[in-house]
Amino acid sequence: MMIIVVSITGVALIIAQRNVAENFERNTRADFQSQIAAEHAARDVRLAVLTERCRQLVESRIRAAFEDDAPDLVYRTAQTELPDALATREGGAETPGAVLNAKFYRFLDEKGAVIPPPAEDFGALERGDKFDERDLALRGLPEDHQVGFVVVHKADGGEAVDEVIVTPIFSRNANAVVAALVIGFKPIALGGDTPAHGRITAGLWLNGRLHMPALSPAAVDKIASRLDGLPPHLLASGFTSLSEDIDGVPHLLFLKQTNPGSHYPPAYEVSLYSQADALARQRELRWEIVGIGFLVLLAGLGLSHILSSRLSAPVETLEVVSAENVVQRERAEAALEVTNEELHARNAELQKALADLEAAQQHVIQQERLRALGQMASGIAHDFNNALVPILGFCELLQLSPNALQDRKKCLSYLETIQTAAKDAASVVSRLREFYRANTGEEEFGPVQLSRLVNQAIKLTQPRWKDQAQANGVTISIVPQLSDVPPVRGEESALREVLTNLIFNAVDAMPAGGTITIRTRRESDCGVLEVADSGTGMTEEVRQRCLEPFFTTKGERGTGLGLSMVFGIVQRHGGQIDLRSELGRGTTFLISLPFFREEKFAVVAAKTAPTKSLRILVVDDEAPVRTLLAAALREDGHEVELAEQGVDGLRRFLAGKFDLVITDKAMPGMSGDQMATAIKQVSPHMPIVLLTGFGQFLDKEKIPSIDVLVAKPIGVVALREAISQALSPAPVA
Repeated sequence: MMIIVVSITGVALIIAQRNVAENFERNTRADFQSQIAAEHAARDVRLAVLTERCRQLVESRIRAAFEDDAPDLVYRTAQTELPDALATREGGAETPGAVLNAKFYRFLDEKGAVIPPPAEDFGALERGDKFDERDLALRGLPEDHQVGFVVVHKADGGEAVDEVIVTPIFSRNANAVVAALVIGFKPIALGGDTPAHGRITAGLWLNGRLHMPALSPAAVDKIASRLDGLPPHLLASGFTSLSEDIDGVPHLLFLKQTNPGSHYPPAYEVSLYSQADALARQRELRWEIVGIGFLVLLAGLGLSHILSSRLSAPVETLEVVSAENVVQRERAEAALEVTNEELHARNAELQKALADLEAAQQHVIQQERLRALGQMASGIAHDFNNALVPILGFCELLQLSPNALQDRKKCLSYLETIQTAAKDAASVVSRLREFYRANTGEEEFGPVQLSRLVNQAIKLTQPRWKDQAQANGVTISIVPQLSDVPPVRGEESALREVLTNLIFNAVDAMPAGGTITIRTRRESDCGVLEVADSGTGMTEEVRQRCLEPFFTTKGERGTGLGLSMVFGIVQRHGGQIDLRSELGRGTTFLISLPFFREEKFAVVAAKTAPTKSLRILVVDDEAPVRTLLAAALREDGHEVELAEQGVDGLRRFLAGKFDLVITDKAMPGMSGDQMATAIKQVSPHMPIVLLTGFGQFLDKEKIPSIDVLVAKPIGVVALREAISQALSPAPVA
């Protein structure tokens, strides 16, 4: 039996470790391919922008200079027009050539040879690096753009690789290529820390040499020798099937030709993805599996020992008896056989009972989850419906009343009430978790005027207690009796929800109509809010249980969350709630809230829209969100350009000039944070605002390419605050 236990445990460990290894390999490759794809998308967009600008450049005075056979004039013209053509804007200021990283330029004659610049000052946009100009020459001029790479020698003795783009210059009738413009750029730096596992190191394999300065010379030689032995068909396409140990650390290797079809020598991008972190986590999981398996093995050995001891005892007794009497031994053997059969039968019964118990337990757990989910969903719908009542009601009043839109004061009053209800609806879900949470004194509440709160709640609930009641032939009136009470300490929207729930509860308690009286007064160091109705009242049993979650007397119409939420909010504010009710004589709720202490309140200056007109790029895959953002920004005097996806947004950014970028996070193809990372590579000081519906789960510090993180939904005032924060200089530590 022990051998069986050990064998089963060993097989389970082997299967578990094999599954762990396969899952880690699959996840690591998927993460690596996602990063490489995003970086290639950014590089392709940049290349498209560069080729278009080069094409526009050569069609101007440069082509005219070649037709006039004036090579000196060609270089002088390019020296004047190139910086402006390659200029972009960072933070509102133009930086010639900075974003596109242009370093030098040359011209090729009609045979593909380099035309020497007339003087040392011409042909260079950045000083210091030198290269062999023969590497720029071609055997013939191409009819389309070409991409190549050239090795440059730096001032400190090191080497680097620059990317060159060849743009053909056609004659005026476009029948022949008369020359070509060659511009050298610093390539986009690929690689970096991935969001989940390791680091990507990138380099270039050119003319049989690997340029990867981040690696040691020994590692570079090792990878280069591996690449030299690859068959030609693998060099023509990208793949991720290679693995390589670099300095003792396993890496995945990605190889892709960066200039297929070019007249220049083929160049291959080499990317290495470190598996160190993934393997470390895999080793941790393996040890955890081994530990669990060891515990299971010990338990199995102990159980088998106990069973063996119990089964061997009758055998030992049988041996003693058989020495005295053969008949007794035969009887003992028969008894032992019966005992074994009973043991197997009982074991089978226990196994069946255990399986039934586990199935019943899972069924109970599932039913409890579904019940809780249904109750909470119903509660959320209850409070959202409360908030939607004034929104839908006042919208219908504006539509049906012919004079409502003519009365500006009344119209603005309706709109203010609708806006208040919408804000309350946005905070319903966040306050569901506040049931019975004790007040620790650490929360910062503001001053709340009870009289203003009562007037707002009466207006907010008017479509329910007045309009809807009158439509049903019932008259309900609200009588406010308000005293001069100092402000209480609290959150206005939460206290407004308390009063709204009490008013709706009172309306439900008066199906034949009646009066709701709302009073405010001062008692000692607290403000008291009293809501009394002339309804049906409660029995003593209902009065004692009405504040419990999910307790309701309304049948399927009720959720049992309204009064329990009132209780939770009052508790969170450090207040008290008292309930007085008698069957047939109505119900009165008394809520006591502590007064606001002035010294704890800090006045925060309201944010205003930036006075300077900005050019802003807005990227979001949701059309209604793009429309709202564009309307709000244009209302503040800004110029707005819209993009639907991350790749489209990156293309528009590189082709245009912007002061600010506002982007959504979750978008198909390229996410907002991936697009922001690509933008920061070419424009490090560009302010970027990220909008997301997952704002409460994200940390801006973990997304270094983002300047401001804003959670949806967002209003006009919050949008202005985010723009002001993004444009403000970072504090100096």
